[in-house]
Order: sequence, then C-alpha cells, then structure tokens
Amino acid sequence: MKFADVTALKAAMIEVSQAVISAEPELTRVDSVIGDGDHGLGMKTGFTVLREQLSGESFHSPYELFHSVGLCLVKSMGGSSGVLFGTLFISGLDVIKDKESLNGVDIAAFFTKGIQGVIHRGRAKPGYKTMVDALLPAQSAMEEALKSTDDIGQVLKAAHTGALQGVEATKNMVSRLGRSKNFREQVIGWPDPGAMSVSVVFGAMANSLSRD
Repeated sequence: MKFADVTALKAAMIEVSQAVISAEPELTRVDSVIGDGDHGLGMKTGFTVLREQLSGESFHSPYELFHSVGLCLVKSMGGSSGVLFGTLFISGLDVIKDKESLNGVDIAAFFTKGIQGVIHRGRAKPGYKTMVDALLPAQSAMEEALKSTDDIGQVLKAAHTGALQGVEATKNMVSRLGRSKNFREQVIGWPDPGAMSVSVVFGAMANSLSRD
C-alpha cells in the first residue's frame, strides 16, 4: 500500500491495539523478572480503551486520528508508559497536519518527530535498555527503506525489522532507568519490555498496511 488514508490508518491502529492486548502475557512475564511487573497490564489497559474508542469514532484526517490515539494512551494507560507511548503519536502531528493520506515518507517523518519527543520526555539515551533502543533502530531502518520505496507498508515493515533488532540488542544491556536498574547485571539476557512493545506496535501497523 503506497498511501494510507484515515480509514486504513484507523484499521491499522485497531489491529495494533489487538496485538498489544495479545502480547500482554509475554510483556508481563518479562517485566516481572526485570521490572515491577506492571508494563504488560498497563499496555493492555491503555490499548483496550483505545480499541474501544477507535471502534466508536470516525475521523476526518490522519492528524485527527493520531491526536486522538496519543491523548487516549496518555489518559488511559497511566505511568511513564502512557506518557511516552502517547508522546510517540503526538509529537509528530505537525508533520501530517494538512495530509489526507500518508505514504512512507510521511509516516517516517511522523515517527521520527515522535521518537525525538520520546527521547526528550523520557530522557533516555541509547543503551539505557528502554523503548528508545527499539525506536532508534526502527527510525534508521525507515530511513534506509526510503532510499528504495515510499510505500507506507514497506517502510513500516522496515521499522518493525529495526525494532526487533533493537529488542534483541537490549538483551545485552544493563538498565540505567526505572526499577530494573536496581537489578544491575541480573537483567542481562532479558529484553526490555518497552522495546518489545515498540516492536509489537510497528509489527501490527506493518501487517495492516501491507495488505492490498
């Protein structure tokens, strides 16, 4: 799919919501070992509310859709995850303000600004074993994909691949933020739950927007 209009993007976000809900047991399992165990449930709560909200609303533009997505996650999820995942969808809104549909260039620009917002808000640096360690490889993968395509589905597939590589890399990192930093070397061998959630989001968006 080269371009995605608001209808396709809404369907993609509903698919994202379902994927996050389904990922809750694994997110909880990992976070119970290296964190406080509430990441999966928090993500499930926020994206359950989002799925219900999206199913009952209509939107006139991608801007309106993603604005609603971001605010819903901030309000319903709570904690740092709600703020950061909400920020991911809010910070890039100015990039798509006048767009009726989005292609790969647009979605990459949107998420690049969103990632910058997450880094600014969360104050995490690469290597801190956070969602940033999946977001930055996803951003780099999108930039690389744009050299050969502006198809939104293909660009998001690249983002998913980059995010998965980032998740894998977090296994070798020691946490520097959050409760997991107290576990020191005990977290080595385990992926970061926030990074895992990022990969779920990009994976579901890619699946939805790669269909003809």
